[in-house]
Amino acid sequence: MYLQTVDADGGIQEVIIQIGKPSTAMVELLDDQFRTAFRGTDYLDCLTQVRKQLEHKGRLLCCQGARPNVHPSGQLRQFTNGRQAYVLPSGTHDEAHTTVDIFAPVLPGNVVSLDDQRISVISYWNARHPRNQI
Repeated sequence: MYLQTVDADGGIQEVIIQIGKPSTAMVELLDDQFRTAFRGTDYLDCLTQVRKQLEHKGRLLCCQGARPNVHPSGQLRQFTNGRQAYVLPSGTHDEAHTTVDIFAPVLPGNVVSLDDQRISVISYWNARHPRNQI
């Protein structure tokens, strides 16, 4: 599958992501003619490794799993081998959680770094559970 990456200046480059079978939790990244394989406990672990490598080069991967408000629960992660995650709602507690494929493409303006995503998820959790701050 082809995905875009975006750099700090808004420059777009395409990369190829090949997703292995669920039993192996492997993702291959073809970037600048180099192929790198990432193995992990699940697909989210693999995606995190891919994103770290790209961020080291100053690029963000334009996929659902890199949105600031996308994060799996432990149970969803286990049941989908890390391939699905929730879009965290911005409204009331009654708002339904939507799930997305973490590798599905999104527009460049919708993604953040791993650190910024972590901060966003922690802020979401702290706002929803003020007595259980993390």
